[in-house]
Amino acid sequence: MKTFIRRLAAVLTAALLCFNLYYELAPNYVVGPEQKFAFAAAFVVLLWVSMFFGVPKGARAKRRHDYMLLLFWYYLWVLANVLFFDNAFGRGMSMHATLEKVNLEPLRTIKNYLIAYDYGNISLRLVVLNLLGNLVAFAPMGVFLPALFRWQRSIFFFTATLMLGITTVEVAQVYTGAGSCDIDDLILNLAGALIVFVICRITPIWKHICRVNPRT
Repeated sequence: MKTFIRRLAAVLTAALLCFNLYYELAPNYVVGPEQKFAFAAAFVVLLWVSMFFGVPKGARAKRRHDYMLLLFWYYLWVLANVLFFDNAFGRGMSMHATLEKVNLEPLRTIKNYLIAYDYGNISLRLVVLNLLGNLVAFAPMGVFLPALFRWQRSIFFFTATLMLGITTVEVAQVYTGAGSCDIDDLILNLAGALIVFVICRITPIWKHICRVNPRT
């Protein structure tokens, strides 16, 4: 029975992933943040059931790395979609880079959002999506990178990797027309990832993270 449940969960995981891909990339649909979260939560649970339900604890250790790796690839796809292709965030590939899309003044965009909200020009939801969204976007890296790559357990290498990766994304967004290059995005993206990294590092969560890819 347990084997049947695991296999059924695997089929449902694959079906959910295919539907998620179609739903996200179909030009006639706009998938909001709440729906994205629901898809991600369902994927995490179904994948866990398909890999661990009814499996003895001794055998689970061999599957931790594969489970985390599959979640990581799913997260990267969701992140790439949000950053470059998602209709809900007004993404589009125009291949026109302009200086107007570049902001190198720290905190300018954050202050502009808060001022616009204070004057009633934009909604609180828009402020939260743009500011908290940027804070959360790369936060899962604080778990995935140290779990999958032992050398990323150094805060120095972790920070350097994130700074390089986020900067590359910001520049790519300008040159593909999918967004702007904003120093405030870098600040918020990096801050979110570092907050999660530090919380994991100083709590018992770190022990579980290191068990995904233990030293031999």
